[in-house]
Amino acid sequence: LMAAVVIARSTSFVISKMTVASMGPFDILAVRFLTTALLLLLLFHRKLLRCTARTFRNGILLGIVYTLVMGFEMLGLRSTESSFASLIENSAFLLVPVLEMVFLHVRPRKRVVAGMLLSFAGLLTLEIGAGTGSGTGAVLLLFAMTFYSVAIFLTSIFAQEGDPLLTGIVQVGTMGVLSLLCTLLFEDPRLPATAAEWEMIAVLAVVCSVFGFTLQPVAQRGLPADRAGMFTALSPLAAMVWGRLILGEPISTVKAVGAALILAGILLPISSRKGDRDATS
Repeated sequence: LMAAVVIARSTSFVISKMTVASMGPFDILAVRFLTTALLLLLLFHRKLLRCTARTFRNGILLGIVYTLVMGFEMLGLRSTESSFASLIENSAFLLVPVLEMVFLHVRPRKRVVAGMLLSFAGLLTLEIGAGTGSGTGAVLLLFAMTFYSVAIFLTSIFAQEGDPLLTGIVQVGTMGVLSLLCTLLFEDPRLPATAAEWEMIAVLAVVCSVFGFTLQPVAQRGLPADRAGMFTALSPLAAMVWGRLILGEPISTVKAVGAALILAGILLPISSRKGDRDATS
């Protein structure tokens, strides 16, 4: 489920890059996440009646952090290629174990560290194969990466408290409200004006948000934070595959090597689970 969530959200970089050319960054986020919240309300309004105060609080906190992630991402996309934005932001998995060590006093397993290094080498290889530059939005994307690591870390904690689906729904609703406030403060709000804009917003809302954002707490309920973070390395890999299937972009040998390194890095820690259980017992 975590892999599916990341792959679904990987489409948002290209679509957001196209949409931000004609709409304000926070305007896009407001329409996207308020539409998502409306759809979720229609689907789960009865379930929402069972939302506890703790779940509501956790959802709001995650919504605040993810609004920061998406805000910096959208601002960075205005001057940065989507492939490079995906590379920088999804390097967040490198910071998640640091947060665990600082706040939970949990040291990462050796195979997790090795897997992280393999995946990071794969990300760099993909970037070399793409041959893209950083642009002026790199600093903004570094902020997005930092807050994304915090979001992954907090989600792993909050997913164990209450209903993770309700947490995700409250999170998305919070993102919609905060994005609307930012639109009113910094932009001239407007609805999408063309059929193409509505189509892109619909994909962002349904595929990337209803599925991609809302179900992440559900997926992370069964994963430690460092493992969940490593799945973000799938995003640039998925972007490469989408480019091949949709746009006919070639996959070079360098890109193939990068993809292999990413998959190896994600799969490596799994092979050590039995050994870890035996050592613990």
